[in-house]
Parts: sequence; C-alpha cells; structure tokens
Amino acid sequence: MNIHTFLQNTFLFSSFSEKEVGLLETSAALKKIRKGEQIFSEGMEATAFFIVVDGKVKIYKLSPDGKEHTLHIHGTGDLVAEAAIFDAMVYPASCVALEDSTLVRISGEGFRNLIRVHPELSLKMMSGYSKRLRQFVAKIEELSLKDIKARLAGYILEHSAVEKGATVCHLGYSKKELASLLGTIPETLSRALAFLKQKKLIIEKENMILVPDPEKLKAFAE
Repeated sequence: MNIHTFLQNTFLFSSFSEKEVGLLETSAALKKIRKGEQIFSEGMEATAFFIVVDGKVKIYKLSPDGKEHTLHIHGTGDLVAEAAIFDAMVYPASCVALEDSTLVRISGEGFRNLIRVHPELSLKMMSGYSKRLRQFVAKIEELSLKDIKARLAGYILEHSAVEKGATVCHLGYSKKELASLLGTIPETLSRALAFLKQKKLIIEKENMILVPDPEKLKAFAE
C-alpha cells in the first residue's frame, strides 16, 4: 500500500501539499494487527496515533467492577487517539482490534516536531476537522430526531451491497457493539430488529441481513 497516497486522502491531511505529506510520511509506518490484539491500553503513554487502513478497532473503557463499555468503533479512514497526542499525553481509553486490521502508525514526537517547524499545517488540519465536524453534527441530528428503528434501517442500508441479485448487509459487530454504535442498548436493538422483521422489511440470517425491498426500507428510514 502507498502510505503517501493514503495520508493524502485522509480527511485531516487532505489540504496538505505533496511536500507536506512527504514530511508527515517520515513519521508514519504500516502496522498489521491481528483480531483481538491490544493496540494500546488506558493510561499508557500516548506515543503515537493511528489511522485505520482496513479492518475495525474498538475503543473501550473498563469500569471499576471490570465491565467493558464500548466508546467508539473505528473503520477505514478513521483516526484513533489523535487527541491524546496534544491533550492528555496518555491514552484515556483502551483499543483492541475487532478483526485483522492494517493501521498507519504516526509517531507523536515526530508529528509534534513537524507542527513546531511548520505551524501553518495546524490551520490546514483545522480545515479538515471543520468538515468532519459538520458530518458529526448531521449524525447528532440523526440520533436526536430519529428513533432506533429508523436509525437501524438507515445503518442497514448504508452498509448493504448487492450480492447475487440480493441486497445484503453483513453485520460485522456483535449486537452489543452495534447497539453502542447506534446509541442504544442491546435489548432495544433486539426489539428494533424484531420490529423490522415483523414488518417484512428485513430477513435476518445469522450475521447477515437480507433486504427484500431496499426502497421500502429507505422510505421507512427517512
């Protein structure tokens, strides 16, 4: 994989020139992670941040009684732990690979040195963040205005593809992780799935969901 091209297509660095991406690239390296492998743990020194090339990773915290709480699930193109590089200097949560994944690891020290020498890059990164912030605002509006059944329908459509003439969504997460991603709890998610199945909008088969009529599901989601 071409790290230079990948960095250039990452939202945070999309305004960088070829030369500036080249400077950033000197602090970057590919990292292969196996499913279940710990990438970093809460409280560890934040020596690097990551960008997901492929696969999925989970950010989580453990409560005092050992209960795990999923905070985020990151996929292709997502940044992981970049805030810790400037803010806390330690990772505020833990990260584990949900599946075999490839990450770009960017050295925190190298990145901070680059910003010190070229402070104008901060403004370019702010531009990238402003675009991403608008996406987050749209997501918050969706969470606040739509109930869980509509959000679930929208998620299924967004992650569906046509396979052998059928519209299929492969659920890459456990029900617990998917519930967290959609801002609800597993019990409520199960009821939403049951509702969509009852209305014949979806057909569930193990970790796969078939969509008999995508247009009808789209109308429901909207």
